[in-house]
Amino acid sequence: MELPELLLEYLHRKKVRVGFEIIGAEPGMKAYVLIFPIEKKEEQIYRNNLLPIASYEVRYIKHKEEYTDTKWGLDYDYVLEDKDTRIKRFFIERNNENSNLLKVLSEFDIDFEDFKRLNFFDSALTDSPIEYYLKDKSIFPHLWKED
Repeated sequence: MELPELLLEYLHRKKVRVGFEIIGAEPGMKAYVLIFPIEKKEEQIYRNNLLPIASYEVRYIKHKEEYTDTKWGLDYDYVLEDKDTRIKRFFIERNNENSNLLKVLSEFDIDFEDFKRLNFFDSALTDSPIEYYLKDKSIFPHLWKED
């Protein structure tokens, strides 16, 4: 199994954050797998937009289906406070055959062809600036619990 060329183009050439909705999430819940391409840091000072992707953050997010971006918008802190919300983060080094990324993505029930830019998901967490809350796991410790 390989990752689709179009997905790799979005990640490596366009450097776009993309995601997948998980097929068959538990009733009343929505779940997503998001991919954030990360450029080589030491080269960012010298080059403009030609930086190679060095690694990825893959983020699994699960929350109640009522927490749509349309309804909750920038109130994502309430979504993070909900005891049913879960987040998992994976940091993956890029390799030439993309096997590291494929291995992590294969753990989830997703269709590799059915990816979208993060702003196309109607979720209060997929395209929100929640990084501050993710840096300190003690802010919302329930997010990191295993189901």
